[in-house]
Amino acid sequence: MTVQKTAHIIAHSHWDREWYMPFETHRLKLVELLDRLLEQVEEDMDYGSFHLDGQTLPLDDYLEIRPDKAPAIKRLVEQGKLIIGPFYILQDEFLISSEANVRNVLIGITDAEKWGSYAKVGYFPDSFGNMGQAPQIILQAGIDTAVYGRGVKAVGFNNEVGGENPHISKYSEMYWQSPDGSKVLAILFANWYHNGMEIPENKQEALAYWNERLPKVEAFASTSELLFMNGCDHQPLQTNLSQAIKVAGEVRPDIQFKHSSFPEYIEAVKARIPADLATVHGELRSQWTDGWGTLVNTASARVYLKQANVEVQTLLENVAEPLAVLAHLSGASYPREELVYAWKTLLQNHPHDSICGCSVDEVHQEMMTRFAKSKHMAEALMTRSLQQISDTRDTSIFAKYKGAVDFSGENGQAAPFLVFNTSGYMRSGAVKVVVDVCRRYFSDLHVPVQQAYKELQSYRPDQLVIINEHGMRIDAEITHKGLAFGYDLPDDRFRQPYWAYQVEVTLFVEDLHAFASRGYALVSSEHIAVNTDRALKNGTGHAASVTTAHSIVSMDGKLLENDKLKIDIADDGSFSVEDKTTGRTYTKLGLYEDTGDLGNEYMYKQPDGEAALTTEGLLAQLEVVENSELRGVVRLTHRWMLPLQADALLEEEIASMTPFKDRKAQRVAEQKEVLVQTTLTLERGSRALQIGSTIDNTVLDHRIRMLFPTTISAEAVTVDSIYELATRSIQPEKLWTNPSNAQHQQSFVSISDGEAGVTVANIGLHEYEALADGTLAITLLRGVRELGDWGVFATPEAQCLGTNATELSIIFHDGDVISSKAYVEAYQLKIPWVTNQTTIHQGDVPVSFVPFQWQGEALAVTALKVAEKSNDVMFRLFNTSLDKAALAVQGELFTNMYKSNIIEANGESLERVGDSWTLAIGPAEIVTVGLQQRCSK
Repeated sequence: MTVQKTAHIIAHSHWDREWYMPFETHRLKLVELLDRLLEQVEEDMDYGSFHLDGQTLPLDDYLEIRPDKAPAIKRLVEQGKLIIGPFYILQDEFLISSEANVRNVLIGITDAEKWGSYAKVGYFPDSFGNMGQAPQIILQAGIDTAVYGRGVKAVGFNNEVGGENPHISKYSEMYWQSPDGSKVLAILFANWYHNGMEIPENKQEALAYWNERLPKVEAFASTSELLFMNGCDHQPLQTNLSQAIKVAGEVRPDIQFKHSSFPEYIEAVKARIPADLATVHGELRSQWTDGWGTLVNTASARVYLKQANVEVQTLLENVAEPLAVLAHLSGASYPREELVYAWKTLLQNHPHDSICGCSVDEVHQEMMTRFAKSKHMAEALMTRSLQQISDTRDTSIFAKYKGAVDFSGENGQAAPFLVFNTSGYMRSGAVKVVVDVCRRYFSDLHVPVQQAYKELQSYRPDQLVIINEHGMRIDAEITHKGLAFGYDLPDDRFRQPYWAYQVEVTLFVEDLHAFASRGYALVSSEHIAVNTDRALKNGTGHAASVTTAHSIVSMDGKLLENDKLKIDIADDGSFSVEDKTTGRTYTKLGLYEDTGDLGNEYMYKQPDGEAALTTEGLLAQLEVVENSELRGVVRLTHRWMLPLQADALLEEEIASMTPFKDRKAQRVAEQKEVLVQTTLTLERGSRALQIGSTIDNTVLDHRIRMLFPTTISAEAVTVDSIYELATRSIQPEKLWTNPSNAQHQQSFVSISDGEAGVTVANIGLHEYEALADGTLAITLLRGVRELGDWGVFATPEAQCLGTNATELSIIFHDGDVISSKAYVEAYQLKIPWVTNQTTIHQGDVPVSFVPFQWQGEALAVTALKVAEKSNDVMFRLFNTSLDKAALAVQGELFTNMYKSNIIEANGESLERVGDSWTLAIGPAEIVTVGLQQRCSK
């Protein structure tokens, strides 16, 4: 029996919140669209439903202009006429953090439920590649179907599938499986998400339209259910759709035409799924294409955006939220609404055309304001939590120690401070903290503040040292900073400004537990047995010289050495590293490479026949910035002459819309100096060399990378991706013809031969390339002059002129990145140590405190927060390996622990073994554990 085919017509508009026009210009179009939709539903009783692009944020944007329409919107959602969610925004999956991807789901579902319901479909219509853990993530949210447009097989603007390649599906329907084994039904927009747009009402035109379009869908559909997307980017509502669908049935009576929705379409497809559907696995990055249309170089477009994003993400995920949990455990209320606001503000920068840096300049200018707003909220919450925590800590142990002689000439109190490790892992390292030695409040002044400032400038404290809670002296460098303005904002009175004399303390903190804190105090050395040549010298303005045999920098700055690494710096600023653990030596690391770029914000294109320029042989000026047994810092300066820009042909090629890969422009012969400063930092006991680069970019149309020729022979690299350490082949697939094989990364890329490895970690540098000779190349800067895609849009700010500062860390280790735990150090690079000066007072909590401890091999932490709908603490991790793992958690503050998921549902309690709750974790599994408190507030 022949089954009649059904054409499911889904009305929609793919809503890029901002792109080739600024946000407010796009928003005005959105208001017009939804105004017309409300009218349409009232006027046309046959109108089915409208799919709001899988998002909830457009409703917020609309209702800011039309607040009176909220009841009507809610009614449409409840009636199934307006299909929203499950996401807050349509994100770029690879350029935001793992946790940000999850918060997009959690916030989207939470918001959608307030309106009535949401579509249970993982909707990724235009993501520039898809994360391999998407099936596991959406399954944890109760969603078993994904819809996407890219990654399986991408060709230009149409994403078609076909051919003999075993890595792709011959159908538009397939299964998609995550590394942990989670599997969902996946539907590819084989003819893109505009294949049913602007359906004709005229019978003759309609017949030609459907005769052309039906076969294109039938060629890939595995069932009799055919998908037609009635809309495209910012597509206005088709107001005659009901009549056009009626006409379609008249001209093609062999097809059932239906104004449908994704829930209806998916249900129909599931009822007819054939047995021979293919299964695609893991990341869908268009690996099996020619490599020219992957849009991967959005990872290096406007690097400053990515850096700002990582900074704010880190403040929220790894600082503000964990500190808010610690304050909550100490009795403070959890700032749930404030954190959601900060997250929403940040997520508004995560749509694919936003965070990818592939929009007009006005879009990215506004993004920087949003980053600042989210950052300021995170910082304010952090400050408040620190005060709440510090108030509960018993610092009275330091009351018996004297501080410096204060402004009045009398002995002051010790100055206690707390150091927090919010990274989620045990941590050691050099910590810098600014401490007020003494303060003079304006309210206590008997002279004008300006006069007081002059009088207080002559003050210098006597010799100072750092002690821990046991009164033991801690190795530290103490440097004068002088007078500074400060103020208190008491809860019970007006603001209190003051002058403070400050010193900067650098101390080494060793083996501080995850989410734990430790107390220290700045005291006068008069009461502490101390080697006085290591104390602060009164009046010198500098730290005491510590140039013993154990100092890290020697040989006039050309050698940095600790017990793990020996780094020799060459005249051209490159360096060789001897890994004392493995005995391996790596040479010519840290050279800069520059090439021209004729591409756009989406894709990189080097001029044909051009040879790359490098800093090899270019003399670098060397300066020792810091040197002690705790830390050594060397600064290198290059004055690099680079081509000024591309020649005039590039402008002509852009104006004529010559495809970027076909451009023939070259760079001009004229050159201009680019100042490049590099800082190399090595700390005591570290197997990582931190590398800071500051590039004063004065030239156009180019890309700068840093090169790390490891010479390690390997077929693949391990790359930090979304809830996954992905294994990616160094050699691209045979179909790949693009000379560049740049790829996305989150926090690091690592190469290993099983015996030794090198991991390059970064802060906001999301583009790497692994070369066949074992070189890891990290993009630091890319400057282009146009948006690209479908039109001609100039983007002068995408040239990234001016100061561009970047941070890397190169970690040398045995084994691979997991077995050596190098991934932990890579994750910690971006997470700051947190410190807070406090007063001497009694409290209910010890000055040094560990709230809970956890153990588990190969596990990575992504969140510590309080649940959205309860006061349970949510602790999220994932298994970095493809082997089983075991988690054990101990904590006296908790009465029960249970397995949850990304939407924070209550699950079965963990097994209790002795004083630990334990959980078996599968390969590559994402796990959320709920911790129930003894006294929940």
